[in-house]
Amino acid sequence: MKKLLSIFLSIAIFTSVSTVAFAASFSDLPSDHWAAAYVDNLVSNGTINGFEDGTFRPNGTVTRAQFVKMIGNGPSRYSKDFSDVPSNHWAYEYIMTSGLVSDQETNFYPDIPITRGEVAVLLWQRAGAPKGITAPPVIHRQGNNADALSWVYTYGIMTGNDNINLRLDDTLTRAEASALIVRSREINANSAKKSFDSLVDDKVLETAYKAFNFVDKEYSADARLTNGELAQAAAIILSGTNQPLYKDVVVGKKFDHDYALSVNVMCNYVVGDENNNIQFADKNVTVKDAVATLMFATEKASVADIVFDKNGAAYPGSEGEPAQKLNFLKCAYQNGIGVGADLNSELTLRDFASLLVQFDGFSGFQAVEIISDGVATVNYKLNTDIANYPSNADQYARILAGIPKYVYETPYVNAKTTPKKAFSYSNQLQDVFDTLMIDWCKTCSEMGAKIKLTYNPALLLQSTTGFTYRTLIEVVDKGNANTLADIVTCANETIGSALLENGKAFYIDIDTGTLMKPDLEFSIKDATVTQILN
Repeated sequence: MKKLLSIFLSIAIFTSVSTVAFAASFSDLPSDHWAAAYVDNLVSNGTINGFEDGTFRPNGTVTRAQFVKMIGNGPSRYSKDFSDVPSNHWAYEYIMTSGLVSDQETNFYPDIPITRGEVAVLLWQRAGAPKGITAPPVIHRQGNNADALSWVYTYGIMTGNDNINLRLDDTLTRAEASALIVRSREINANSAKKSFDSLVDDKVLETAYKAFNFVDKEYSADARLTNGELAQAAAIILSGTNQPLYKDVVVGKKFDHDYALSVNVMCNYVVGDENNNIQFADKNVTVKDAVATLMFATEKASVADIVFDKNGAAYPGSEGEPAQKLNFLKCAYQNGIGVGADLNSELTLRDFASLLVQFDGFSGFQAVEIISDGVATVNYKLNTDIANYPSNADQYARILAGIPKYVYETPYVNAKTTPKKAFSYSNQLQDVFDTLMIDWCKTCSEMGAKIKLTYNPALLLQSTTGFTYRTLIEVVDKGNANTLADIVTCANETIGSALLENGKAFYIDIDTGTLMKPDLEFSIKDATVTQILN
């Protein structure tokens, strides 16, 4: 990026505006349009104007050049011209003082659509690049500039259609651009901040609660959780499956209770051993203990770094807590985690669901295996964009972010159950399926081919012949193999004739047939590709 040189610019954004038009006068922007007030604001102060034909074109896509003209000159100037922006370009001055970054030093790309992510960062920069505002990770980890995303979200400038997904890669219209600019300019030191808990839709939280299924209790927003139920949920998060497996922790049993082992972990690592008793297990959990315990479990399970300052800020009212618990509270607070309720109040199921969505935003609770030369675990996040869920979402335990909709909507061959019904044991059989895929990768290597496979427990079901798992296969190096049939048994010639190309990736359904032998010994010869999804 070119070095910016500070300069003093006039307050006037446009010098060429000779008359003031109002949104109501635009033939294609009626007064009851959702963005009419925003457009009126910008037109009246000379920031923008319409087209010569009397239209505003509110649905027109905004380019990078158009947006920097809409927002006006910035406080600094690029030290060198861009090769694709000549000095006589209609937006030359706005571009040169925009502060909008480019992926190359030589080009600005004035005519390509600007993205919402670029707009969020630019608005934040124009506001003085404020620090110290942190939205939950489910928000600020959507992009590379956590400060900018936290700022636009917390002040309600950009919240997305579902109040979670900011759609940073999407383009935006002239109407949307007008709204974002006005909202950003109205922010000052006295502006009210919006919490995640107050913005997120109740239906999203209920969907998340049911999808995670960490607690065996019907969802009701005002219902309460016991410490035992919370501890069990934390143990499931620790395991990376849908069962409490207590990985990498010391666990014992000091009293007879369904949740005794989970409570033991909660007390040993978070709330103190003095609480390790049946009375505490059956007592309703407080917001404070829930945040600390879920932070502990998330930190243990996360594949992404979670950074905090042990000497830094914590929730007001958390002073005096034991050191181990206080550290988890500080970590959560400094990463923007929170609910509207008082720390010492009893946690509701709505609070619990809200915390789950926020903590899942670190790296995701669903463990997924990537298998090639070895086995690596990655985490997938829950897809919170429920308005765009696949039509058959009820057949799956969880709809995960990053998986195309067609992967869910394509029917399985020879399906006996649904993936949702299989989910209770698909996590537990992960090592079994890992063994099959490791064997497949080794077989391919012997033929000079290298593949990478992704095993996702949420995409497995029981078929009429055994199990079918839907996996992503990536061709790293096809070697001497030319078609899919060269590296695996296929159900028919059409499937087998699929060409292999380096870098190609597609989803396939692998039917394991009579997989579950008594000795659990099997190989790729026991599996067949039944269909290709692309």
